[in-house]
Amino acid sequence: MQRISAKSNRFKRSRPERAERQPVSREWGRVFNRLLLLAAVMAFVYGVERLGSQLESIPVDRVVFAGDFRHVSRDVLVDRVTSHLAVGYIGLDLEAIQSELEQEAWVYRAIVERVWPRELKITIVEEAPIAVWGNGGLLNHRGKIFLPTKEIQSDANLPLLSGPDGSAIEIMRQYRLMSQLLGDEDLVLQRLQMNDRGAWTATLNGGAVLVLGRQEPLEKLRRFMWVYKQQLAADFERVKRIDTRYINGLAVSWHQLEGS
Repeated sequence: MQRISAKSNRFKRSRPERAERQPVSREWGRVFNRLLLLAAVMAFVYGVERLGSQLESIPVDRVVFAGDFRHVSRDVLVDRVTSHLAVGYIGLDLEAIQSELEQEAWVYRAIVERVWPRELKITIVEEAPIAVWGNGGLLNHRGKIFLPTKEIQSDANLPLLSGPDGSAIEIMRQYRLMSQLLGDEDLVLQRLQMNDRGAWTATLNGGAVLVLGRQEPLEKLRRFMWVYKQQLAADFERVKRIDTRYINGLAVSWHQLEGS
């Protein structure tokens, strides 16, 4: 009985030693796994940085311009783009290039795109002026005034609009409405002006001037059209000036006949 008890005691003393070794080995396993994970993360970051540096060093081999170039100089556009190419293909700031190109007077919009692997494509949309504005400016379809570096060709056949600062959109709107009315009788509105007091004056083909005043210029133009159809159409080339500011009629000034 005593020997059995002694063996039992020795057996009981050996169990705590194994229990102590197991937590230590597990802890070293966790540390090793963490080190492996940290090494993998560092290798990944290093690889990404190397790849990024290699991509940033890729140069732009080709710049392609697209669009209908009637007024914009391709050489000027190239000069504006060149300063942006030093950063490489990946580092290109497309918005900055777009903004740079749209500073050109005749550029309405610039669309800038990367084309893989090393090409930059730029599509230029030119301004399409609908009228000459004031002294040397031009007016586009959105009522924006832009100033070209060169005078527009005289054969462009654009109307002349002018008015106070901030009035371009309203004058353009009135011009379109008046042109529709006049077009029914093959009359052309060549010039429309609004002075600082808001008074309107229109000049038709042939040189006849319509004084429309400040109030309801479109209604006064309709009244003129009625009188034109009834009395003036047959001899309109002799008309010099029509004042529509009267309540119940018009005042017509005529060119003097030669020899009279």
